Amino acid sequence: MYNLSQFVLPNGTLSGEGLWKREALYQGMNGKFVERFYPDRQHSYIFKPLTNGESVDREAWIYRHVLSGFPDIYPALLASSEEGAGEEGWSIFEDLGPLRHEYDVETAMKVVQQIAWWHALPEERREGLSGSGPKPQIEQIAADLMNRRDEAVAVMSEIGEPWELDGMILSFAEGRALPKIKVVSHGDLHLGNYAVAADGRLYIMDWEHAHLNTPFWDLYHLIDMSHPLFPKQVTAADREKLLTFYVSQSALYGAEWDLGDFIRDYCRFATVFSIWMLLLISGDLKRGDSVWPQERLLAQKEEAVAGLKGCLTSLSLERDSA
Repeated sequence: MYNLSQFVLPNGTLSGEGLWKREALYQGMNGKFVERFYPDRQHSYIFKPLTNGESVDREAWIYRHVLSGFPDIYPALLASSEEGAGEEGWSIFEDLGPLRHEYDVETAMKVVQQIAWWHALPEERREGLSGSGPKPQIEQIAADLMNRRDEAVAVMSEIGEPWELDGMILSFAEGRALPKIKVVSHGDLHLGNYAVAADGRLYIMDWEHAHLNTPFWDLYHLIDMSHPLFPKQVTAADREKLLTFYVSQSALYGAEWDLGDFIRDYCRFATVFSIWMLLLISGDLKRGDSVWPQERLLAQKEEAVAGLKGCLTSLSLERDSA
């Protein structure tokens, strides 16, 4: 009905001219707003400018070259800037209406089912994807922890956990800790990036950080990654259920994981990642210059501690039973 690009100014911002209504949905890390806009009372769309400098041209490329063969689990891309637009890049998506970003294990199981599917994509479907995502690779994360060992020990002491992790962290830093398997990763699959629509359908959004990574990357973001705006409470039973389901779903596509080894390796990965996240959160709290309010950061810290303790308990139980 509409040529949607007419509503975007040459500088990549949404024009207010000719719109019936517009409303801000959230602010990106670079200060730009994702908005819902209405050309008239009956039609609405989602305008997404470039929200961070790391994803220039990425989301439209992912839609064209990767998601085109996916199940219908993402909002349709209706228009976008031309490749090379840089900081003035933008996309317009279908409006899915009210979305529920609330954690429950049943919804997370549906996400796991999709994760196992896209992790099994053949190599020809991965062409053009890099190994660079929104955060450092786990090897770099582990190396950073080794360099900041005193800070990490202090954070662990603060939450009442002894420091017995040098060997494990070093094994990650040296690339010895995980199988050398790389899969297509969403890249940033926290609770804010998947949701259930009013009709009960699952949608997975914001694919601009898709890249190649270990299978544990998506699983960690789904299960144990903390977020200041989208808190969740994952129990030990939930964690085991989701990881077990992933292993069983992966087997449908030919993956052969030993369940006990997989859960152990995941918990080791999650332990390293969560300690690093706690360093980031603690730094934000001390500096007081975060884009997130202090109370949100404190809640995120509590969530990260809970996930870390859950994984450490799982590792301790395995060690005690060995």
